[in-house]
Amino acid sequence: MGYIKKELQDLIKYMDETFLVESGVRKWLRQSIYPKHNLILKSKDGYYCTNCKKSFHSTARVGEYVECPKCKETLLVRMKTLQYQIFKDDFRILNYINGDFVLRGFEVSSTYSSNKVTHRYREYQRLVISKDKIYLLVSNVFKNYMGYTMVNYNEKHIRWRLLDSQYRWYMSRGSIYWGDLEGDLEGTPYQYCNLEGGLSPYTSEDIEVLLQRVLKNPVAYELLQKENLTNLAIHCDRFINRGSFEKRFGVTKDYLPFMVKHNITYNELEVLQIIKHKNIKVVRKLVELNSYKELAQYVDLEKALANGLTKSNEHMYVDYFGFAERLHLNMKDKRLLYPKDIFKSHDELMHQVETIENQEIIEKIKIRYEELKVLSYQDDKYIIYPVPTMSDLINESEVQNICIRSYNERYANGETNLFFMRNIKNITKPLIAIEVRDKKIIQSRGKGNDEPTRLQKAFITKWENEVLKGSVLYA
Repeated sequence: MGYIKKELQDLIKYMDETFLVESGVRKWLRQSIYPKHNLILKSKDGYYCTNCKKSFHSTARVGEYVECPKCKETLLVRMKTLQYQIFKDDFRILNYINGDFVLRGFEVSSTYSSNKVTHRYREYQRLVISKDKIYLLVSNVFKNYMGYTMVNYNEKHIRWRLLDSQYRWYMSRGSIYWGDLEGDLEGTPYQYCNLEGGLSPYTSEDIEVLLQRVLKNPVAYELLQKENLTNLAIHCDRFINRGSFEKRFGVTKDYLPFMVKHNITYNELEVLQIIKHKNIKVVRKLVELNSYKELAQYVDLEKALANGLTKSNEHMYVDYFGFAERLHLNMKDKRLLYPKDIFKSHDELMHQVETIENQEIIEKIKIRYEELKVLSYQDDKYIIYPVPTMSDLINESEVQNICIRSYNERYANGETNLFFMRNIKNITKPLIAIEVRDKKIIQSRGKGNDEPTRLQKAFITKWENEVLKGSVLYA
């Protein structure tokens, strides 16, 4: 919990005095959320929809979701004898106040009882979004018990608390009501930005970050929207407001029709800046790679694709070129740059590099383990911890048939971060190797470079949310 500065305290007081939930919100709830908080009741006489109050025939089982043929809502099937059912959803109201955007978070709780559904909602969160800071405020009616959150409808709101950035995963969620925003923005630099039309497709993402970008550069956002470059508009903070088209976008203006036709993303624009070729299939293949910028320093990306470069082997190419440079090989030799068998060539160079490994790297890896072990994490099934020693890296590579041992020097020097994931019941048996770099998980690989299972990915995501996002790796 953080200290609330006086400036923010004054804003909170002003919001409490001016913010209302107008009738338009209630009408919107009746149209968009309340219909989903209904049931289809099964009995010997057939099926009855509590939303449209009509009966129909079906073969759906209790516990399944089925679309009502009358009102077209997809609802949960329960027995007609059901006595009680509760539904919960979140929604948000977006306001603009004193130069900041404010996302107000609400929970809707709907209760089915005595053959009818009743609704109530409660505000529990506010995101105050300024040009340089995002404040996460929660009401005292917001409760957190051992990682689980709830909204207490029986407690009266008396104060707001400021949560630190480590609580990032509590930030607002749910559909956005845009109804009041147009009036808020009248007479401001954001009056013609069309935020609802431009940002609605991205409300499931980090909408607060997108709003912050608009605050920083509304002119670029408005112009990109008018050009129908909506995917670039959400990165408006990266575009300057003056200068030639080429200075703004990194390509000449004759690329504009191509960009508009495919409504290219910012990553696609970065690829286009590199290859200078209007081929959307090639652009989108390269966007799938994590390392296209790094690889472009060595090879023609289109030639590399034709020679076998893919998302599944790009890490082999990155390592391969790194080995070649360390061995001072001729980086202009086409036979070197476009190997016929990347796996064989990679292993050959890796073996040469390993012969020059020294005790300094071995000692540095031990130090890295001591630095990173605070990020270890476990539950009753899995554990994640940093790579302890050089010998562990070598063993992982040999047992799992992956190239993680080639990362030894980068790991030792703090250029990347390596972790092992193990089954808690057999902690010595290799399972998954994870690389964390540039504020994100770059890769997680099992035996033979296989992807983790669904359950393993869920644990890795939980570790990322609960440990990594509050660490210096994500600062």
